[in-house]
Amino acid sequence: MICWQAIASHLADRSTPCSVLDRDTKVRLLSGSLESMLGIPREEVEGRPWSEALVAPAARELTQHRLERALSGSLRTFDSEAVARDGRRLRLSLEASLVGRGAEQALLVTVTSATPLSDVPMETDADHVEYEISSSLSDFGRLLAFHVGGRAPGTVTPTMRCYDVMAERSSPCPDCPVLRDSGEAWPRTVARRLRADRRGYEVVTADAEGGHVRVKLRRLPEETVAAIHESKVRDLSDAANLSERERSVLTYLLMGRSLVDIGKILQISPRTVKFHQANVLEKLGADSRADLIRLVT
Repeated sequence: MICWQAIASHLADRSTPCSVLDRDTKVRLLSGSLESMLGIPREEVEGRPWSEALVAPAARELTQHRLERALSGSLRTFDSEAVARDGRRLRLSLEASLVGRGAEQALLVTVTSATPLSDVPMETDADHVEYEISSSLSDFGRLLAFHVGGRAPGTVTPTMRCYDVMAERSSPCPDCPVLRDSGEAWPRTVARRLRADRRGYEVVTADAEGGHVRVKLRRLPEETVAAIHESKVRDLSDAANLSERERSVLTYLLMGRSLVDIGKILQISPRTVKFHQANVLEKLGADSRADLIRLVT
């Protein structure tokens, strides 16, 4: 059996807030420093599941999932929302490590930082945003967590929906990658133009994780997207050994230019442009201009 008294003595000497959970994620020991941080007497916490004793209802499912992953050894660092005795909501950054073996194995959870959620604003316009949402049909889009640059800014409430917070919509986005055909593999990605007052694109990648979905959003300026596009066109051209003229025709085809327009730009006849287009399609193994676009997206 686990020598809880020995572990309790060890924790009592530690200034870093920490706790020990059993295989059922129940709190067996709570350090004095964590007890002081939350203002909750240890006797009210010990013997109860961490997510039930310390976490707000809206975040319990996600926290429980992460604790179970930590117990399996597949997750070492993660965030958990905690509610202090006085009602304060804290974002705890946690490190988890397994102690003991077999049936006697337990989880040592150490708090590396604690941030009051009300102290940090939601930065929905940041260029790099990650968030987690409920994927169940009855509760779709409910925000479970929200991160900017590794931080968890702002207070996530049970009524927040991703499409409302991120897109100012009253219903899910029409191109939402999460709502695609259920048979489509994960992760799923969609790219879209930014709203009119911003130049560029945003790339949204969604990946299923248990009963929720982790979403990564990256916003890219026009110049970056153009550079990526040019690089892909260059790589395709090199791989297919396109001639300089064929490379030029490919570039303008991808811009959506007509054969007549391309002829005028390159000062060749539309018939010659059509000849080069046929060579480009054959060398790249594409069936049409639309298929060419697929190759570079």
